[in-house]
Amino acid sequence: MNTNDYPVIMALEDYVPTLLALAGFWLLGGASAAIDRRAGVAGRVGAVLIGLGGVAKSTWKLVLSAFGSDVRWLEQSLFPLMATGALLVLWSLHTTLRGRRAPWWPYALVGVGVAGAAGALGSVQPAFVAATTGVTAISVLGAVLAGRRRAWGAVALYVLGIVAVTSLVPLRNHPQHETLGFQWLEQGTNTLAQAVFLTAALLTVRAATAATRPVEVTA
Repeated sequence: MNTNDYPVIMALEDYVPTLLALAGFWLLGGASAAIDRRAGVAGRVGAVLIGLGGVAKSTWKLVLSAFGSDVRWLEQSLFPLMATGALLVLWSLHTTLRGRRAPWWPYALVGVGVAGAAGALGSVQPAFVAATTGVTAISVLGAVLAGRRRAWGAVALYVLGIVAVTSLVPLRNHPQHETLGFQWLEQGTNTLAQAVFLTAALLTVRAATAATRPVEVTA
């Protein structure tokens, strides 16, 4: 099944996991604001960039399915935006875990390297690798932060989310991948994975907030 054969409702549903993930990245990216305002702002900008990448890809699917127009730049925006955003969120999370502002230059160096490799190869493949590695690393660091706050439910959810996202690989390689049923299965799995990630992020931020809340001492 070609993308322009998708039902419009399927293209619309593709926005759901994008928005769920955006909310999760926003929460984790902004968790460092109490430690360093600039890191918190950078983390939230990164979350928005990741979200914009997902929205661009979903909009490409919607336009293609509804009107048959292949707006390639929308599709090709996904991984560059995700990779850039992931680096910003990772820097912010690193700051949260460190308790003070983490060095920014290693993340900038990785970004320059990815951009240089993409330009040299004339391909978005380096951005794809950076994006997929980056968002996985965000879940790993989120699990570490949750573990430090003894939010074990959140840790389990991060692991479950990574497993769910990883399960998309065999689905995409399945011989029946192009059938409508498999497309719905893939999108449903992705939606579930992002809902789990958002829940984990909520639990993590709540645990971190509770840990820093002053304890009232009664006389």
